[in-house]
Amino acid sequence: MITIGSIPREKACEDFPFLAQHYRGRRKAIKAFTHLAPDYVFWIYPDGDLFDAKDSHKNNTPKGFKHILLDEPDYGGFLRGRVASNYGPQIIVVYCREEALASDPIKIRQFLNGVAQLPIPLQQTILVVSDNAAIYGTLADIHQRARDLG
Repeated sequence: MITIGSIPREKACEDFPFLAQHYRGRRKAIKAFTHLAPDYVFWIYPDGDLFDAKDSHKNNTPKGFKHILLDEPDYGGFLRGRVASNYGPQIIVVYCREEALASDPIKIRQFLNGVAQLPIPLQQTILVVSDNAAIYGTLADIHQRARDLG
């Protein structure tokens, strides 16, 4: 399980207990948290454009791209995610391959271009994780990773 960036897993678990290394039912807990009252549900096109999925990825795919739902975890090159806070700290959960936002410069740029278009405020300290609880660090960490990877 990947843990990179400036926030150690133990610290992240203080706000988001489902990120613990041995949390039982992790995926179910992440889904419950992000689906309760999401701040924003999105798809990011391969070119980095943002698409508002309203309240459901399944019901709101980009026009002409319904087939991407059948291509987990790659989604035809799209990134799929949710911003959620439930009246506490925000988190971004991205459904992707574990290494995507850890070491793939193309996916990292795609993600950063997409979240830059979000119509909601995000702090640079917002935590970014995968649906499998890989921790990619803060948004600031991902910006730094993009610079480091060129």
